[in-house]
Amino acid sequence: MKMNSKKVLGLAIAVFFSVTGVFAGSNEKGIDLYRAELYEAAKYFFLQQRNQTPQEQAENQYYLGQTYYQLQKPDSAAYYYAKAIETAPEYPFGYIGEGELTLKKGDTKGADALFKKAIGFAKKDASVQTTIAEVYANAGLYPQAEEALEKAQKVNKKYSGIYLVKGDIALKTGNRDQAYGWYDQAIYFDKNDKASYLKLARGYKDNNETVALDYLDKLVAIDPDYIPAYALIGDINRDNGMYLQALKAYEKFISIPGVPVLQHERYAQLLYFTDQYEKSLQQIDYVLQQDPANPVMHRIQAYDNFKLDNSALALQQLGQFLQDNPADKHIYLDYTTYGRLLLKEKQSAAAVDAFQKAAALDPTKSEVYKELATAYEKANNYPEAVKQYDKYFEVEQTPVVFDYFYYGQNNYSAASKYIDPAYLATVTSPEQKQLDNEAFQGFINKGDGAFSEVISRSPDSYLGYIWRAHLHALVDAKSQEVKGAAMQGDAKPYYEKALEVMVNNNADGKRNNDILDAYRYLGSYYLLLDDKANAGDYYKKILEIDPENTDAKTVLTTLKIKY
Repeated sequence: MKMNSKKVLGLAIAVFFSVTGVFAGSNEKGIDLYRAELYEAAKYFFLQQRNQTPQEQAENQYYLGQTYYQLQKPDSAAYYYAKAIETAPEYPFGYIGEGELTLKKGDTKGADALFKKAIGFAKKDASVQTTIAEVYANAGLYPQAEEALEKAQKVNKKYSGIYLVKGDIALKTGNRDQAYGWYDQAIYFDKNDKASYLKLARGYKDNNETVALDYLDKLVAIDPDYIPAYALIGDINRDNGMYLQALKAYEKFISIPGVPVLQHERYAQLLYFTDQYEKSLQQIDYVLQQDPANPVMHRIQAYDNFKLDNSALALQQLGQFLQDNPADKHIYLDYTTYGRLLLKEKQSAAAVDAFQKAAALDPTKSEVYKELATAYEKANNYPEAVKQYDKYFEVEQTPVVFDYFYYGQNNYSAASKYIDPAYLATVTSPEQKQLDNEAFQGFINKGDGAFSEVISRSPDSYLGYIWRAHLHALVDAKSQEVKGAAMQGDAKPYYEKALEVMVNNNADGKRNNDILDAYRYLGSYYLLLDDKANAGDYYKKILEIDPENTDAKTVLTTLKIKY
């Protein structure tokens, strides 16, 4: 049945508004999503609309057809184009949709007939010819597209959609700068052309983020609820390390159903980077429901659990991730995190292997050598721990005082092996003894340098002094390896210096154990020299701190010194 003239006029006005950017209110957000190429989100939106006028319903059905077409579902597209025509037989865009499907099948004549039918319903509407031009451009038929745009300009040369399509054609044919010019022209004719602002922002994102953000600012000023803009705002802020701003933008973008899972994934990552580990895990669960094999999400899931001290679970997850993904997909942080988890689970040998792989991936990261040193230390392999600290100091530009302190301690532990009676009993050849002596002295020299640095950097702390003394006590012990050799007293001045620092800073008694170590050494030193007076003084000092010390009492009794 032919529509009366009043209905035709009303429909023509609705059609004009539907494409120029002043869309029928109930479909506007969905069309925005479609124009932004967020097809799943657009589909969800259009399917949820209810209680529309016939004009709005026809528009909804046409865009549903368009959305399904872009989602590679031509049967569904055909269904909705037909529904649009059924709902409003003189609505031209339903025929354009059917023409696009016909053109896709290679039937150019059939498509042309449908396009002519559409034009017949709205000869004074430039948006119809413009939409036909868009169909031709999407099919790669650029001469036909240009011809349709020329006809649209004859109808209304100020219609912004013409220049939007011209920009798309220029972009498709590799003329980026020309495309940007056309998009700017579209905005000139329609200050509210949201699709053109978005295309310009996307175009500038990779080479001029400032310009891209300027377009996005203008876009959200026009429509603060324009969802497609927020993904791009989030991406730019994320790339620049502005994580909180990126989070805010992503939260707005992912608030609607059907948006790409990529932004959900990035949102989960940003939650991790901003220490929101529980929330990150919740978001990861959502992403993995959509994309169960997503490697980035499995990685961050393990990282989150590591941060939350769910060590056993994190170890299992990260181990599975490393097993499931090829080595060229592994990153430095995978292995450092894995190594730390293995250390927590007391698997030091496996931790060494993990940290070695981390160092191979990025040998410029100084901290990995310190981590390796810790792993070797846990495995009681102190010489290797020393080697890793040596590498650490080669790479690290600003080591802190405790780096030197732990380095010194590992040298102390490495040197201790060479005074261990059980080890010495296994050394029989003069050559091996010579090598051992050289190794021992090497660790002593390195340790002495480390503790000297501690003293230089923290002269008021007792640690450098007492540990330097302990280190030199090993030299004394080594000198007595030969039966009957006299004690050299190599550590004597160091213990004396350590006592100066400790005794004057021990009001709370926290240094008592270290002070007792110094007294014992000095007492033994003088005892071996048969200097009973000095020996007695130090053993009496021991009793001042530890009145029940049986060793001190025994020595003093033997020396016949009252206490």
